[in-house]
Amino acid sequence: MLVVLDVQKIYSKDLKQKVKSFFRPYKITKKIVSNGDISILNICYKQYRGGIKFNKIYDHTIGESKTILCSDDISLKATPFKRFDRNEFNIIMMENFVCDILKKCCDNSNDIKISFYDPEAEYPLFVEKLLKYTSNITVVSNMPRFYENESERLMNTIGASPIVSNSLERLSPCNILICPSKIKVRLPTNQDSLIFTSYKPLVSTKGIVITKYYPEFPVKYIEIKPDCTDELYFLSALYTLCDKVNLAKLQPVKCGNESFDFLKDDLIHYITANCNSPALSQ
Repeated sequence: MLVVLDVQKIYSKDLKQKVKSFFRPYKITKKIVSNGDISILNICYKQYRGGIKFNKIYDHTIGESKTILCSDDISLKATPFKRFDRNEFNIIMMENFVCDILKKCCDNSNDIKISFYDPEAEYPLFVEKLLKYTSNITVVSNMPRFYENESERLMNTIGASPIVSNSLERLSPCNILICPSKIKVRLPTNQDSLIFTSYKPLVSTKGIVITKYYPEFPVKYIEIKPDCTDELYFLSALYTLCDKVNLAKLQPVKCGNESFDFLKDDLIHYITANCNSPALSQ
């Protein structure tokens, strides 16, 4: 059963309510919803004053997982709980999104120069997927020997392989930069660079940085999705915690970051319009 915590801060300016909050600083309610396949324990904590009483919330979760879905604004430090924050589903959605873009750019795909940054050599299967659409790929990794061996294997098995380097400078110029893992170092990009990643970068990164990939939300889960929970976050929990592996087949229809959303067709137009003049590093 998934456990969802919704904290609602209700600080009244009304004197009567303020006095009442001294005697009743919080209220906890819980509700279980199910679609016959997935059950959700929704815990609503109404906070009238003071800090969150996690020991009281714990009493409502006995026998359930202590990995919970909640806002990242809620600090769970020194509590029995851990916020669900795994990112496997978002990475899969990124793979699906990028591969679909390349598929739809099939007439121009070999003109599209792709740079792939994988410092710890964690995503060779993603590179293999990309080679189905274009051989114009440069992989930069801190483990070049691994990718050199992988490159030889791919050439022998599918007849295409990436260029391999351990120099960040080889990432530029390109039309698409793909960084599945978290960006922790400054990369040679510029304001026009189109960067697909699955985490918010830890350092300032020039370019159009895409971090989220949104599929159509499956109808079967609409009735049980908590109102306080983001759709992508909820699907990620279903995939990871509830073993709903079929969700990996979903195809994102748009992508975005903390500021903007982009339709797939808009990005396809942007890429194909610039495929003959890849952005130069500044």
